[in-house]
Amino acid sequence: MKPRNGWRTFFDEVGKIVLGVLVALGLGVIATEIGWRVEVGRAREALAFELGETVGQADERIKYAPCVERRLDELAGIVEAAAISGRIPPLGEIYGPSFRTWNRGVWDSAVSSQTASHFPREETEAFVSLNEFVNLLQETGIRELEVWTTLYGVVGPGRAILPGEVASLREAIGKARFLHRMISMAAIRGNQIAVAFDLIYDDATARDYSDRPLSSYNICKPIGADAPKSYGQAPLRNILQRAAENPITRIR
Repeated sequence: MKPRNGWRTFFDEVGKIVLGVLVALGLGVIATEIGWRVEVGRAREALAFELGETVGQADERIKYAPCVERRLDELAGIVEAAAISGRIPPLGEIYGPSFRTWNRGVWDSAVSSQTASHFPREETEAFVSLNEFVNLLQETGIRELEVWTTLYGVVGPGRAILPGEVASLREAIGKARFLHRMISMAAIRGNQIAVAFDLIYDDATARDYSDRPLSSYNICKPIGADAPKSYGQAPLRNILQRAAENPITRIR
């Protein structure tokens, strides 16, 4: 059956419909692409602050790494002397490394929302690699805190020590040294990735950590002179005060 107005008119109308559909689809693709570019921009802005914190915390850990080694050497000497004398001398605060949370929540959010999949491939691979080291820093930091809690067993007014405790403290010192070196290595590698791939981070946030002088870190100070009256001490003694004095604020 021939169309009422002829085949040419029929095909013109069909062509207009098809063209309209294609234009609509094309505009939809463009709108979606623009939308993802906006989301990627927002994610990069948020990641800049998170990465700035990571870079800064890594820089400070690398900076005071020698202080940790010296403190562990000092504790090893105290334990060896106690093994000979049979007594631990009066000891005040031994101070462990600063505990950091090594946040990666913004990157995890970008991944779960599929925004990360719209980053350039090389940038995505860089963030994935860097956050593998952040994972290591998170996990190792908790283990390090636990080992230093064991080492705090020497903090107190002075007492006798048994051979079994000497062996336990030697093991704890070895573990603390290993974990410290793992954290320092991961900190170096993470920052190397940020530099090698030109990842954008907030410099002011990084400097909040990296510009602190060594004298501000307790691990670089002498062991405390005032021995507590009892044993059972632990790291993070002033954590509540520090948390209250440094409240969490919104980034504006």
